[in-house]
This record gives sequence, C-alpha cells and structure tokens, in this order.
Amino acid sequence: MSFLMSVGPTLLILGVLITIHELGHFIACRLTKVRVEKFSIGFGPEVLHWQGAETRYAVSLFPLGGYVKPAGESYSELPEGQEPQAGEYLAAPLGARIFIVCAGVIMNYFLAFVLFAAIFMIGRPVPGTTLGGFVEGYPAASSGLLKGDRILAVSGLPVLTWTDMTHAIEKAPPGPLDLELERRNLAGGKDRLTLQLMPKEEDAQDLFGRSVRVRRLGVSPHPEAVFFEKYGAGEAIVRGAETTVSLTVMTHKAIFYMIQGKMSLKAVSGPVGIMSLAGDAAKMGPAYVLQLMATLSISLAVINLLPIPALDGGHLFFLLIEAVRRKRVSLIFQERLTQAGFAALLVLMVFLIFNDLNNLDVFARLRSLLPF
Repeated sequence: MSFLMSVGPTLLILGVLITIHELGHFIACRLTKVRVEKFSIGFGPEVLHWQGAETRYAVSLFPLGGYVKPAGESYSELPEGQEPQAGEYLAAPLGARIFIVCAGVIMNYFLAFVLFAAIFMIGRPVPGTTLGGFVEGYPAASSGLLKGDRILAVSGLPVLTWTDMTHAIEKAPPGPLDLELERRNLAGGKDRLTLQLMPKEEDAQDLFGRSVRVRRLGVSPHPEAVFFEKYGAGEAIVRGAETTVSLTVMTHKAIFYMIQGKMSLKAVSGPVGIMSLAGDAAKMGPAYVLQLMATLSISLAVINLLPIPALDGGHLFFLLIEAVRRKRVSLIFQERLTQAGFAALLVLMVFLIFNDLNNLDVFARLRSLLPF
C-alpha cells in the first residue's frame, strides 16, 4: 500500500519537472523561429498523442525524461547536399542554439524559485523551539531545563524554529550559551527565564561526509509543538531566491566531492529513492511535496548542465567550442560521443536503482525469504 501511495506523488513531481524543462526548450524554439517536430513527455512507446499545426505532442510510456525534437537537428536528416533551411535548428544563429539548449535548465531554476517563494508565502509547519526530550550524557539533561520549555533566544539571537536554534548555537561565541526561555508556571501563566549552558563539542559529519566540529546541547523538539513558518510577499521572494542559490551551490559541491572521491555515490538517490521521498513528502502535506519538487528541479538543472554528451550541458559544450573556433564541431563526432553519453547514463541509472533498493533493504528482505 505504501508503494502505491508513493506512485501518485512521484508521477506528479516527475511529470511537472519534465514538462517544465521541455517547455523551456519548446518556448525557446518558438521565440527563435525554429520549428518543433515533436514534444514528448517520457520515452518509449506513445501512450497518448495529438497532432498540432506543425508539432506532434505525446505522452510516452517511461516517465524518466522527455524531449523536444527541433526540425533539422542533424545533417543526417537533410537530403544529401542540401544546406539547413530557415526554421531548422542547424540554420539558427549560434546564440539562438545556445538559448534553445539552456532554456530547459533556466525553466527548472525558475520553477524552483517560484515554488520556494510560494512555500514561504503560503506557510508550512516546521519544528518549533519547544523542548520535547533530553539525551543522556549531554549538558541539557542536568541543566535545569524542562520538557515544554520554549527557547526564545540563544546568546542574544532570537529563534523561532528548531533550525534557527541550531544555527544560533553554531554562530554563538565560544563558551557558555545564554538561553532565554519561556516556561509555564503552576498558575497557568508563562515565566521568562535565562539559563547559562555550556554545549558539548564533538566530531560529526556534514552533508558531504566531511568531518566537522559541532556544538550540541542534547535536546530534541517537541513533536506536537510546531511553528507555522510564513512570510510576507517581499521576504518570501527573497528567501525563495536565497534558497534556490544555496541549494544550487550545495548540489555543485556534492558533485565536486563525489568526483574527488570524498563523497560516495551511494548518497545519491535514483528513481526508487525519489519515489520513497515523494511518498514521505505526501504524508507530511502539500508544502513538503512542493519543497521536494523544488529541490529536485534544482538537481535536474545542475545535472543537465554537466558537460556530458546526451545532456544539455554536453550540447552547450560543443556550441561553446564552436563559438571559440568559429567552426562547427563535427556532427559525426558529436553523435558518437552522445551515444557514449547515453550508454554511460544508462549504466549510472542501473547503479542508482540498485543503490536505492539496497538502501531500502529490499535485498536483505528478499534474502530473508529464501529457505537456505
């Protein structure tokens, strides 16, 4: 049942991301007066299709991508000896072809920004700063803090959410922290107290698997005490832009560390992992589905711009070489590299699916069913 509950959100998220990406290419073709022969969401056999004035629109069986097919995309499509004609991709100016290639990524970034801004504007429930428990062996357990206390400020920095409090602890000067808190009294009112607490420093790993030094109090949030994070239009737009830029930088860092061997490919989610994340997000509410969609839209944009043949970044790389050399890169050479790129992407996809299944303990569960 949980698998079926994940299918709908996954198809929704992937459908929107793919459609928006390919719509970018499609709009760019229209703006540069390049004809589009086919616009497909998905690969493989067509499930649905309809014919427009000059474009065939289709929804295909496998929803792990899509494509826009401009007219005259390669010389192999042209009659022998004929040069590209007006309205065909190869006849378009270099700048127009670069715009067409980059337009899908631009749309993914724009979608992520709009979604994040909308989330901050509409609001979403996040863990507040009310304490729900303590971890033995850490300072908070014997500090005088009580369950139900709400932290208002850390060393002078006001905090509203659990994330705010975590960042404030890390930003605070070395030494004891001054915690300003709110506590219910026996009369049913609330008292404001100040308590000094020395955090425990220990080694941990950050998102990229690097060893870092962190400061911890040993507290956990109250599961029922949430803060509804919501901002006005202006601040929501700013936070949406900041979040988009921040996640873009983090994604580039993750790829860089994987290339260096400092971060394992096992940390990357494939289609099955995304389905699991989509199911979890759907249980948490619409805001979290939109948040996952925005995050994946940034990942799709960053990956698509990598200089790998078969991706937009590979096509852009060839176009930039053409701009420098003032001469087209051999199309035969491009096609061979693109075929190699497709093969490499298929191998990577198989690895990611295997990795997802392993992370979800699917293989361990299958082994437990065997009689030997």
